[in-house]
Amino acid sequence: MTDISRRALLAGAAAALPFASAFGAEEPKAPGLNAHAKLKGMFYGAAVSGDALANDAALMEHVFAESGMVVSENAFKWSDIHPEAEKYDFSGADALMKWAGAHRIPVRGHTLVWHEANPAWLEPALSKTTAEKILRDHIKTVVGRYAGKLVHWDVVNEVIHEEDHKPLALRDTPWFRALGPAYIDIAFNATAAADPNALRVINEFGVDYGIDWQMRKRDQLLALCADLLHRKVPVQAVGLQAHLDAGEIAIDQKGLARFVADIASLGLKIIVTEFDVRDQSLPASVAARDTAIAAHGRAWLDAVLPNPAVLGVLSWGLSDRASWLNTKFPRPDGLSQRPLPLDAELNRKKLWSAMAASFDTVPPHGPQKS
Repeated sequence: MTDISRRALLAGAAAALPFASAFGAEEPKAPGLNAHAKLKGMFYGAAVSGDALANDAALMEHVFAESGMVVSENAFKWSDIHPEAEKYDFSGADALMKWAGAHRIPVRGHTLVWHEANPAWLEPALSKTTAEKILRDHIKTVVGRYAGKLVHWDVVNEVIHEEDHKPLALRDTPWFRALGPAYIDIAFNATAAADPNALRVINEFGVDYGIDWQMRKRDQLLALCADLLHRKVPVQAVGLQAHLDAGEIAIDQKGLARFVADIASLGLKIIVTEFDVRDQSLPASVAARDTAIAAHGRAWLDAVLPNPAVLGVLSWGLSDRASWLNTKFPRPDGLSQRPLPLDAELNRKKLWSAMAASFDTVPPHGPQKS
């Protein structure tokens, strides 16, 4: 990790200790999750929506209390930041950067290449003769604008999909169809050129459980990373999304720990980028759900966090007030899911305690921070 990234992380960690709220909210009775993580040389952070940033001051105060890093849910995605071929819209990203700057909290960028959340103009514009220029121009413009201000970039997101039967198990996307596997090389090299100090991440889901298709995906991700590194493509870290499901499969902690160790053996850092725990198959009881969610999340974290290559954990949101899971994986009884550390009233839940305990019990990843 670069010196500038480490300095930004430590600044954010210091800023996220208990605070006197500008909105008169009660000071937290215990340090936030980032304070627990910081003591072990890691960070905790959360994804932030544009709506919360603009309209939910109470939630944002809790984000400040708990977090040493933030990431926008959508503001850096193509559909938001590059809505027309000749038009960029930086308003959402700039709003988050302004808030983060005022609170001295580092920001990570998500994401530069994805097969979803793209504007309508993009796919028809991509061809073998145009795609590389479009991709390079986008990365130069977006990454260049925030050079020295963002600590990470998810350069490519969710690129593995074995069902498409492509080389290296890559997903069949508009970028792949136009450029083949080289689009990944192009994206990482362009990002390194535009901001050499931001950590460059390949971000992936579906590698959390010891079931056949996820075990294969682990191997495919490792093979892809090894291939990129062999060819000097400047990938520096793997993002494990960690969208977990408390009602389905138990965590194979030994297998998960081996997988994380395999990533680290390549010389790559690891970031938990989108942690949440869905409950759509659990009983309606809030107490039962919260207990199961906390145990499941703790089991996953306890397998992953001890590896010194792990830099930190971000959850995909902080509070159950709003979660993408209610739309993507709705509960059959219509109840809202409870996948995040704080409930809808911004109270700390059992999952919060489980996360804090997991940070507390892992060996330090470096000198302890007071």
